[in-house]
Amino acid sequence: MSVSIRVDWDEAAIHRLLYAPSGLVHRKVSDVTETVADRCRVLAPNRDGTLRASIKTAVRVSGTKVVGHVYSDLDYSVYVQRGTGLYGPIGRPIRPRRSRFLVFDVGGQTVFAREVRGTPPQPFMLEALRAGSPWPVVALPA
Repeated sequence: MSVSIRVDWDEAAIHRLLYAPSGLVHRKVSDVTETVADRCRVLAPNRDGTLRASIKTAVRVSGTKVVGHVYSDLDYSVYVQRGTGLYGPIGRPIRPRRSRFLVFDVGGQTVFAREVRGTPPQPFMLEALRAGSPWPVVALPA
């Protein structure tokens, strides 16, 4: 006696479940992305609130993956995250390239310097990802 079983897949329903904005996977990735972004806003250094206010999210389907993005479009956000000068990826002091001194304002006073040490990294985005993600997080080298 032979028994046969036939399974019909509703591929459109499966695709909606996985990739449509109303699907379970997309919603889960969106929820995690928003959680991480909220944590980023809490952990971001707050001098005037600009960096915190610049944190945005996006969820995109890329091939067979649903990918959540948390980012800031401010030019200096990467320097806050990774550090600069001695503390950054290059690992040496910041020196002027076209003049003898670096010139900048600190508290309303003009400062002249031949070199500065830089700023230590504040990896608030990585910390937020580790705190807000239900999945393991591994930091890749820069």
